[in-house]
Amino acid sequence: MFFVFGSPRSGTTLLAQCLNNHSEIVIPHETSFIIPMAFVFSSIREPDLGKEIIVKLITHSYDFQTSIGEYLSEEEISKIIIGCNYHPAQMLNSLYAELAISAGKKIAGDKSPNDLLNLNGLVSQGGLDDVNMKIIHIIRDIRDVMVSLNNLKWLKDLDLSFPRFWSNSNLYLNSLYKDKKNRYLLIRYEEMVCAPENIFRKICDFLQVDFQPGMLEFRNFSPRYKNFPAHSKLYAPISRDNIGAYKKELAKSLLVSYEKQAQEALEIFEYPLEGKDMYFEIIKDKFRNLLK
Repeated sequence: MFFVFGSPRSGTTLLAQCLNNHSEIVIPHETSFIIPMAFVFSSIREPDLGKEIIVKLITHSYDFQTSIGEYLSEEEISKIIIGCNYHPAQMLNSLYAELAISAGKKIAGDKSPNDLLNLNGLVSQGGLDDVNMKIIHIIRDIRDVMVSLNNLKWLKDLDLSFPRFWSNSNLYLNSLYKDKKNRYLLIRYEEMVCAPENIFRKICDFLQVDFQPGMLEFRNFSPRYKNFPAHSKLYAPISRDNIGAYKKELAKSLLVSYEKQAQEALEIFEYPLEGKDMYFEIIKDKFRNLLK
């Protein structure tokens, strides 16, 4: 199996939909059981009890019927989990191998943005230990991510927390696997939307399937997101229009704050910092106001 890891609003859905257009690849709708499953392994030592809990966790999750349940029944999942060793990587590999068979595909993947933000739990329990597991890691400029998140108004008070989560989680994943080229592929959202064919050729090579031009055809994307305002631009040609949206939409103070919180990751992933000079201007303005 393979994972698509990326923070929310980083292009994970677009990436998954393009991969789902491939005749040999399937990615179910977002699942919610993988990170909770890791907590089961950290808490329950008895294999039989742990397996029972994991089966219920998968089959009773709120999104089961619209995600993995589209391909595997509760009975099939129970048989897979009970037949595995009590180890998360083996269970996931077995589960997604059967999912691929059920879908008539060669390989299956998982895409759930919240998994990246809680990745340590999965890693600590050996959930990514199988050498056959592959990781596609997509990153997007945190400043544009924040514009998108704040426009959606999903959560309040993200400005003082999410840039730190973005930095820490992306750096953590990259530091663990950047040297394992056969298992890990880092791509940037900006490159994916500017040169989609080039990027998806790389992804196909990484997954050991042939590139198919139809992967990029938005008209063939699953209709499940059509009524989601957050994905209103999914059913249109891949566009670079939102790159650098922060330059017009962010106040100077917010830009400086985001860059300070996420500076290390911005530098490592080669996003240019723009707020250093602005920081001194803000200080000068405050000083001038004090003198008035």
